[in-house]
Amino acid sequence: MRVYKKTFVAAAVMVMSGCSYSFGNDSETDALPKRVVYTEEVDSPASADETIMAELYVMDENDLVVPQMVPVEKTENEEKAALQYLAAGEFTDGFRAPLPEGTVVEDVTIQDKTAVVSLSGSFEKYAPEDEANIAAAITWTVTGFGKADRVLIDMDGERLETMPVAGMPIAASGMKREDGINMDADYAELGATKPLTVYFTAQNEDGPYYVPVTRRISADTTDLISAAVSEMSKGPEAGSGLSSEFMPGTKLVDAPSVQNGRAVLYFNDAILEENGEPFISSRVLKPLAFTLAESAGIESISIQVDGHENIKLETGEQVPASITAPLFVNEEIAVSAE
Repeated sequence: MRVYKKTFVAAAVMVMSGCSYSFGNDSETDALPKRVVYTEEVDSPASADETIMAELYVMDENDLVVPQMVPVEKTENEEKAALQYLAAGEFTDGFRAPLPEGTVVEDVTIQDKTAVVSLSGSFEKYAPEDEANIAAAITWTVTGFGKADRVLIDMDGERLETMPVAGMPIAASGMKREDGINMDADYAELGATKPLTVYFTAQNEDGPYYVPVTRRISADTTDLISAAVSEMSKGPEAGSGLSSEFMPGTKLVDAPSVQNGRAVLYFNDAILEENGEPFISSRVLKPLAFTLAESAGIESISIQVDGHENIKLETGEQVPASITAPLFVNEEIAVSAE
């Protein structure tokens, strides 16, 4: 299995306008409310099989759950096809399937926004320490298609009230994205809190990639944008294999303004780097865009820096007036179907 970048005729990518920046996408079309793209290969349109470029959640070398762009067979049951790939598919170097080898995905049914995943085979043959990650991988993969927001699991025809190895409870209403992913140990106490997912950076020999991490913030928090920036500035847990692209001391100097899904953020100058003249790195903007899209429902962001005008990127280009996240988190690395 190899890393690839191939041109596709795609039904949907993230929105771009004349003044927006979406980290390399160059197509203009409507955004989908789900992370799936229907594609046909350009070089053989007459005979190419229709596939789905879907965002599946896999495990990396740090035992973190990571989104990866994978081509899966186009069927009437996209969620089942995706989970079958999680059980038996191959991934790029440094990543592995989260479901145990021999897991059989019997079916995925969806009713009233709740998916029931029916499993058999060797599903219960995993290490106890992998349990929360396996639950998160199933939940985030299935809900990523946009048809379900909760996930229940049947094993050998019986509804699970707990995961089968370490006994992690499964709510009667189902697991959901808000339950968290890659929870920091320091943030695991629930109490009067609510979840907030931010993105940090990991690195392997093929380059950087982005990892979602759920933290718990005060249940009284109303400004999710400022809370997300604060958590990103704190950085990841020591020893996690993750890093933050934010410069030390980065913070908002004023409350963000939000209108029609667009947020204007007012940073102090700690967000800037220096290379003869101050600039802001695209490595900062990308995880920030992912974080605010996931945790605050923000469709695009605009950056202002206290005391500075006409801020540039590391390329020398002007920071765009509107910045949107790509449809897929780690679209630079994708699994080839060939």
